[in-house]
Amino acid sequence: MDSRSDSGSSWLSALLAPVSPDEFLSRYWARQPLFCRGSADRFATLLSWTVLNELLAHHWREPRRFRLARQGRDIDPASYSDVAASHARIRASDVTDQLRRGATLSFDAIDELHEPLTRLSESFETFFRGDTQINLYAAWRALHGLDLHRDDQEVFILHLEGRKRWLLYGSSVDGVDRTGLSSAAVPPAGASLDQVLEAGDLLYIPRGCYHVAVPMNEPVLHLTVGVKPPRGMDVAGRELPYFAPPAERLGYAEELRRALLDGLSSDLVEQYFCESGGNSKTRPSFNLPWSATPEGLPAGNGFLVRLKGRSRVVAAGGPDGEAIEVRCRGRRCRFPRSMQWIIEQLDEKTPRPISHLIDAVAGRLDEGMVRTLVGMLLKHDLIAIHE
Repeated sequence: MDSRSDSGSSWLSALLAPVSPDEFLSRYWARQPLFCRGSADRFATLLSWTVLNELLAHHWREPRRFRLARQGRDIDPASYSDVAASHARIRASDVTDQLRRGATLSFDAIDELHEPLTRLSESFETFFRGDTQINLYAAWRALHGLDLHRDDQEVFILHLEGRKRWLLYGSSVDGVDRTGLSSAAVPPAGASLDQVLEAGDLLYIPRGCYHVAVPMNEPVLHLTVGVKPPRGMDVAGRELPYFAPPAERLGYAEELRRALLDGLSSDLVEQYFCESGGNSKTRPSFNLPWSATPEGLPAGNGFLVRLKGRSRVVAAGGPDGEAIEVRCRGRRCRFPRSMQWIIEQLDEKTPRPISHLIDAVAGRLDEGMVRTLVGMLLKHDLIAIHE
């Protein structure tokens, strides 16, 4: 699966197949678990054992990214790493020894280090409007790593290699006997879902659903994609109907408009995402070397421009209305009125050639002014440049 060339929700269709995104949103999202069997190579392009070995070798001085756990208990980091601030590192032989004895390795925020996972995480953030982090888990024996628990986020399990038994227990574990789990890694009875996942399989676990995963005495590798969509408390103490039909969204917005300040748009949900970015944090991006030059842009017209997030343009006042305010991801930036013509031509998903932008506003702005305005957007970190 490769989200690099996908547009819209086609990447999500490949992820959820045979369930469609529309069916997923209407029947499963934030409601009930979903298990999808897939071909063994469905997630093969995301990560492999070889790539994992390379990442471990390159980031051995970052023990904060790694965690070892066995039978629901974290293993003391001092047993496999040097944690002193000046010499922090993991010790490969000790890590391997712990894994051989049944520990599970977790590699946090691996999407920050591996481009295919970065693209996948960004696709989740764009579609679900929520902060996304991808962790990796690897195990070898028949002992569970994490204890029976629930997460305060929506969780997608992508199985890469091997087999692992997953058990889900719903929103409550009252009356569930965990004795066998803590003593012998025997999962409790009464699971609402008990499924062995293999390479290419996907499991969606709604927020608040208790679950536990038990390896099966063979090497196993999976990714956990955690999505934190905006909660209702972000606006007015109610869940945001982002995936609801337009009429329901507008009804929600109209109800809030009567209770809040003037100046809200008719589609408050859309305005909220444009102005605050929802719960998604902007991933850092750099445009060196040109962003550090006086003009801030590459020479010539062979580069592409993309908005970093949904933007909303409002009038900023003034005697002749000569200024506008651009609101994007919680930031407000003031620009000349002509900046609106530039922003209207840009998109947050698809990079646009600067030459097309120059042609689109020809007659209103010359090429020099276009480059000046685009440079201002870059300086305020509202756009990304691609060559």
